[in-house]
Amino acid sequence: MKKIAFLVLVAGMMMATVVPAEISAQKKSRNQNDVWAGPVTGWPRVIPARIKDGDNKDLFVMTLGEVTTPLAQGEFDPIRDQVTLKDGSVIKNYYRDTLGVKFYKPIPKDIFPLPPSGLCTWYYYYQHITDREVRLNADWIAANLKTYGAKYVQIDDGWQALSASGRKGSRDWTGFDPNFSGGMADLAAYIKSKGLVPGIWIAPHGQSNAEVVKNNPGVFILKPDGTSPSRTWEGDWLLDPTSEAGKSYFYDLFAAMRGWGYEYFKIDGQPIVVDEYRQHSQYMAVPGGAADSLYRVTLDIAREAIGDKSYLLGCWGLPIEGAGIMDGSRTGGDVVLGWDGFFTALDPTMESYWQHNIVWYTDPDVMLLRQPLTIDQARVWATLQGLTGQALMSSDRLTDLSAERIDMMRKVYPAVDIRPLDLFPAGSRKRIWDLKVNHLGRQYDVTGLFNFDAAKPATLSLGWKELGIETDGPVHVFDYWNGEYMGSWESGLSLEIMPASVRVLTLLPDNGKIQLVSTSRHITQGWVDLRELRTDEQGTTISGVSSLPAGNEYRLHFAYPRGKYFRVQSAVAMAGKRKLDLTTNSHQGWAEVAFTAPASGEINWSITFEPDYAYSYTVRQPEGISVEPQGLDAALVTWRSQYYLNSGYQVYLDGELLGYTPNSFYMINNLDPLKEYTVDVRTVWDDGTVNQRSANDTRRYDVTFTLSQLLPGEVSLSDMSWTGHRSWFSWPVIVGGRRYPDSFGMSGGTVRKYEIGGVFSSLSASVAVDDNIRRARPGQTVVFVIRGDGRELWRSTPVGADDPTTAFEVSLEGVKELELAVESGDGESRFGGLPADWIKPVLKR
Repeated sequence: MKKIAFLVLVAGMMMATVVPAEISAQKKSRNQNDVWAGPVTGWPRVIPARIKDGDNKDLFVMTLGEVTTPLAQGEFDPIRDQVTLKDGSVIKNYYRDTLGVKFYKPIPKDIFPLPPSGLCTWYYYYQHITDREVRLNADWIAANLKTYGAKYVQIDDGWQALSASGRKGSRDWTGFDPNFSGGMADLAAYIKSKGLVPGIWIAPHGQSNAEVVKNNPGVFILKPDGTSPSRTWEGDWLLDPTSEAGKSYFYDLFAAMRGWGYEYFKIDGQPIVVDEYRQHSQYMAVPGGAADSLYRVTLDIAREAIGDKSYLLGCWGLPIEGAGIMDGSRTGGDVVLGWDGFFTALDPTMESYWQHNIVWYTDPDVMLLRQPLTIDQARVWATLQGLTGQALMSSDRLTDLSAERIDMMRKVYPAVDIRPLDLFPAGSRKRIWDLKVNHLGRQYDVTGLFNFDAAKPATLSLGWKELGIETDGPVHVFDYWNGEYMGSWESGLSLEIMPASVRVLTLLPDNGKIQLVSTSRHITQGWVDLRELRTDEQGTTISGVSSLPAGNEYRLHFAYPRGKYFRVQSAVAMAGKRKLDLTTNSHQGWAEVAFTAPASGEINWSITFEPDYAYSYTVRQPEGISVEPQGLDAALVTWRSQYYLNSGYQVYLDGELLGYTPNSFYMINNLDPLKEYTVDVRTVWDDGTVNQRSANDTRRYDVTFTLSQLLPGEVSLSDMSWTGHRSWFSWPVIVGGRRYPDSFGMSGGTVRKYEIGGVFSSLSASVAVDDNIRRARPGQTVVFVIRGDGRELWRSTPVGADDPTTAFEVSLEGVKELELAVESGDGESRFGGLPADWIKPVLKR
């Protein structure tokens, strides 16, 4: 066979160094000089697990360190692939059979103990990337982000030879784009010279150069007449995985790229390859093989060529057939710049995060932080990455980011050893993300409150018991992104989240002593930076060792026991024998100490506190309490804002404290729409003192309500929250040239579930196929189905693209769970089915 000049890709991972004895260190680091990225817990080991939602279906839970939590419904043994629930019942082959990972085995972490962190070129440069721009970004990372854990520089589509017509984006791997006229080996060497790891993109199974096919007989799948049966995004010709020539070609391709020095390989279009192998195996040298097995043959060849120490990332849309061979998986599609593009990262996180750090490292696609994203929107994207620990690849022109966006980026680098508690796909865009951390004796929660709606604010409520925080006392609350202490409160809290934004709160149970509540280096607030932490016997001096990058302005935040007040008496920070300048700020209830690391390394610090005076104020009774329904199971309680000073308000339901809010409103969730409740509100000071009502005041301030009595006669289903599958694409509902508001579309094979509480009598709507058909075959149809409490209530006849709208009304008497489903008449997937519209669906009382 004729040898062809191929290109190569490289990947290496950042490794952790020695860690405290409480946690097993990663011992087989490929580079002992890698930046400290926090400890890596021993693996594989039995881990706590949830296999379904609890009462709060908006809650998404992760763990960092050896965490125990009452939220766990059992535990998962990754070696045995077995879940053991608290009641003793056992689910065998959980990942293989229940979750559908046919080739499941636990992720090996000896070579890559952590997910990759670095840069991908695609989402700024696309196919117009150049050698010069790669070097520019590599220089910037080496100078500004490497000490924060960035390691990889991955060159995406655009380096390969132009097509015969001069078009970029060919599938010809035998040459280079003019922008890479010097070849790829020299560029890889340059990236390595900066202490970074070079990576490369390729769609390796495809080929678009007819000469390559002609000169390599037996390599590609051909029909008897010599034409290709497979012309797809992957290429005009597709590798034959059964021929010896094809196997040799594939090995040589990856060996060549590895020979150039690349160690991170992003292989694209992988689900296409599996589908094409399924459809065209009859044309292979050895016909009739199973598509997934044929595909895995190619992955084994790639792995043999690049070696175990190279990172292999499968892309896109979840090539689950690669489990056990790939190191990571791109679980969704391509993001785009803008708020809408963020959801392409959010949705696969919801659907596939259960695989992360268990099967492989999940990759929700890159993180974008540049304009036109607002600072709030960029924080949302950064928080998604920081709280999940998924593969973290930026794709901005890093030299152009503002100082504020660079600081934001640094606070989520690197990806750390986070793992899901929730071992199941989420059926909705959950808004409360709770990362449970156990590190150096500190057990705390880092909780993200997200508002994904760009049009209006959202009010979100947390209950400490809902989060599994086991305390009847107060909990310290610290706002990470805003750097502010919010007080210490019992039971829970409710906050307003601005449109397209996030609040990240540190929640630390108040133990009656002065406590370190937050550090500024990383969103995990201690995992990456804290190496040691001590408190003296008197509880007035806290000391520690922090590992910091050069130039990092580091802030330590301390909280005092509620109702006790201190100030910083003395503070010292030492870099070796050098005493650092620092600033201290003592506030009522908390303090901040800040210093800057002069060089990368460890800083020893010690802070001593002394008692201090505190101001207090007698708070007054709030008035004007009212209740508004928010859907079928929630109510917004509001009252008049007070003229006089206060620290906030506490809300009570049927005499039980729900929690605290700084605002004049509180969201109450998980209500029974048919039950009567009484709500009361008190004003509170920062020491927990609430207003007292005079014995002579006979007015009644509480309000009694029943949700179902507050609901309107009709409710649009499009305004209600739901769980279930999301379509690959969304669209405005247009039928017969007319656009319909208050309507929505679904793809075939998807389901939406609504909790309607038994309060509605009927559902009326119309159904049709949308005008915006991406592709359709003659005779292709969909069927609309409605179920109530698991029982089928209505089914349409098959509906095709040219059929008129069909109106219906279905009785819902007593129905608590409503389910809408769209079935493809021909078994098409979510990607290929007809767009099915529910037009103006209305629930009637």
